[in-house]
Amino acid sequence: MATSTSSVSSTDPAYLAEQYTQLDRAKKDQLLAKQYNNTNAELKAFTALKSHLSEFADSLKALLKDDSVLAHSATASNEDIATVTADSDAAAGIYELHVDKLAQAHQIAMSFDSGVTVPTSGDLGISVGDQEFVVDLSSLSAGAGLSDVARLVNNSADNTGVTASVMRSGGGDYLVFTSNETGAANNVSLSYSSDGSAAGNTFASALTNQQELTAAQDASVRLGSSSSITLTSSTNSLDGIIDGVTIDLKKAQTSDDSPLRITVGEDTDKTAENLQNIVKKYNDLMTELGGSSIARDSSSRSIKGLMRSSFQGLFEGSTLYSIGIEFNRDGKMELDTGKLKEALENNSSQVSAMLTGDNGVLNKLNDSLAPYSERFGFLKTKVDTLTNQLSKVQKKQDDFDTKMQNVYTRYLNQFTQMQITISQLQSSMSSFSVS
Repeated sequence: MATSTSSVSSTDPAYLAEQYTQLDRAKKDQLLAKQYNNTNAELKAFTALKSHLSEFADSLKALLKDDSVLAHSATASNEDIATVTADSDAAAGIYELHVDKLAQAHQIAMSFDSGVTVPTSGDLGISVGDQEFVVDLSSLSAGAGLSDVARLVNNSADNTGVTASVMRSGGGDYLVFTSNETGAANNVSLSYSSDGSAAGNTFASALTNQQELTAAQDASVRLGSSSSITLTSSTNSLDGIIDGVTIDLKKAQTSDDSPLRITVGEDTDKTAENLQNIVKKYNDLMTELGGSSIARDSSSRSIKGLMRSSFQGLFEGSTLYSIGIEFNRDGKMELDTGKLKEALENNSSQVSAMLTGDNGVLNKLNDSLAPYSERFGFLKTKVDTLTNQLSKVQKKQDDFDTKMQNVYTRYLNQFTQMQITISQLQSSMSSFSVS
């Protein structure tokens, strides 16, 4: 950059110093910026890949743990009586049962005149089954009513499973105690000794004359259409009567009602949907592995190769193509749902073993990805390495900025001094000019 003396004398030295400094640093700035941007892009890509690969591995582990790729359905002949759901352990078949009783929560009530006040001394003992807790009525204020007692019971830190409430009618008020759990074992009982006051005696009398609103009761179910085999449950949700099936009881039947029929079968549509989700996650991950920032990296290429090879070979003596899993020319996985459903209808046990068995494809894929997806796997090492590289590039940039600041200061001093010198020369020359 050529600069005349006149331009130097008339230009701000700071501006000139900045211009010359930018010329000195431009090439190195471009190099460092390129290094930073490339490393940062690679770091972001591998950080995202690490997260997505871990999520994919977690989903595989969940499927393998629950064996939930193959779905089952269960239906009840009368959903007013019961609803049913099935998991992957459900055995296909038709089952019959008769619902004799529903499980009930025990409920009792103490009866009072409207607007009654309660005692403010003594202990109210409340038991649910064999668990008792005590409420100290002395914590109540004078003039307290039934709602205050209910609140004291419900807020007790020692409450073992009962809810108190107040109900009112034209004939009086009722303090109601309800067990939080159904079943014959969760019976509610009360105890109280009067302090001798009128309020205490009234409260004790109401407790003695309490009414049972709902009896504590277990659910009772007879198996089959004419069997005498009876099963009981403390709740209305029955697990274990039929393997892999949960039965939620809604209504008891009369002796003349036909048995409830439960039909359990394989849900091929849901199974296809579950497998299609795996296919999508696989394809999304393969697309990410082919991204421009990491496609040429050896770790990325290794993961892609392992994922693809996991689906190759024989599983239970057959290829995955036989159950509808195949690859197109672009290397993307596809699912032929028609072929899958046909395989499920012919031999669902084999399909299950091919997918989630010990030697199935999902176990093989999970094992292949473990060195990369584990918490301290190869991808964590890769991310840590890139993080360190990015820090080093940033350090180089910071050091170069410091160096260039010194260069700027040197230029500034030089141009300032030059401007002063030129001004002095111009002043000297003017003294020789002829007026």
